[in-house]
Amino acid sequence: MSKADFTVQTASGEGNPVVSLKGDWTAVSLRDAGERLTAALKGKTNIRIDSAELKAFDTAGAYAVRSAVGDNCDDDLFTEHDSHQRVYALVCDLQPKVAEAQAKTARNAFSPIVNALAAVGHSTAELLADLRNLNIFIGQLVTVSFLSFVTPGRIRWTPLVAQMQQAGLGALPVVCVTNFFVGAVVAFLGILQLQAFGASVFAVELIGISVLREFGPVIAAVLMAGRSASSFTAEIGAMKMNQEIDAMRVMGINPFDALIFPRLAALILTVPLVSFVGSMAGLFGGLIVVWGTLGYGPNFFLGRMSEYVPFVNYFVGFIKTPLFAIAITVIGCRLGMIVTSDVISLGKQVTRAVVQAIFTIILIDAAIAMMFNGFNF
Repeated sequence: MSKADFTVQTASGEGNPVVSLKGDWTAVSLRDAGERLTAALKGKTNIRIDSAELKAFDTAGAYAVRSAVGDNCDDDLFTEHDSHQRVYALVCDLQPKVAEAQAKTARNAFSPIVNALAAVGHSTAELLADLRNLNIFIGQLVTVSFLSFVTPGRIRWTPLVAQMQQAGLGALPVVCVTNFFVGAVVAFLGILQLQAFGASVFAVELIGISVLREFGPVIAAVLMAGRSASSFTAEIGAMKMNQEIDAMRVMGINPFDALIFPRLAALILTVPLVSFVGSMAGLFGGLIVVWGTLGYGPNFFLGRMSEYVPFVNYFVGFIKTPLFAIAITVIGCRLGMIVTSDVISLGKQVTRAVVQAIFTIILIDAAIAMMFNGFNF
């Protein structure tokens, strides 16, 4: 393998430059020969090529020669070597198309309107594809869930109980601690604001309604979304990367039966329980602050709760929890099923799962709040 080089001579009596190519004009050996040839032939016309000393020639070398000579010579430069001429002719045919594509790309790069429209188009196409895949996924999950309720023998109890322990009961400590401090913060803020009107005693009702109706179930669902949606996506996505999902299908095992339905049933059963315990922790945090700040003991707090905080507030909070569980499971498992064979895809889908699950939980909560507000609940 020899370095690409050249010499430029002028034929006697003609004044036309003759370029003698030497060595290997290939992608590996080309280096700066193309730039030097372009500089040497600048302003020259009727150029001819002598390839007697040319040892190897590929498309990189042909592109360098074509860029240097331009239209200042015939396209049939390598008549004595058919193989070199075919490579050069291929580059000559493609160069106008490449130049046109580059010019079009350059025009689009400086057009913010085109870029914005293209971004909107790509986002719309991705959204429609996601909605289509979501509909297919939900249809399969509904079918498997119905068959599991009709024939309980299909249910895989071992993974269901394992998911209840891991995804549900495992979240109890963090949910309780978080709701405890949220209840305490709500109590502090309520007392601080209501004291200005001499109505600090109503902080008990504020704590009860806000924790039972909103903070308890929503914070529990958000924390479980961060834990469970990400773990579902990571677990199923890792199985997809290792082709374990395909192996299950080959063995006649439906992944929805073995992987997704147990997770769905586990969260539907445990999210209401975790939400209830979290709400109690939030009320306890509020009770501690009221007791320490205002001096009202547990009997007073519980008495006002039972008298002035209707049970419907707990019902409104409780009815959201199965919807939260379904949203977490569907989002986490679906994004795990679309993971491709690379780690970057797995990380991307795990991130999407957490963000989409939390957003969906807040959206469901807002929709239910507006609905019950319309019913004067």
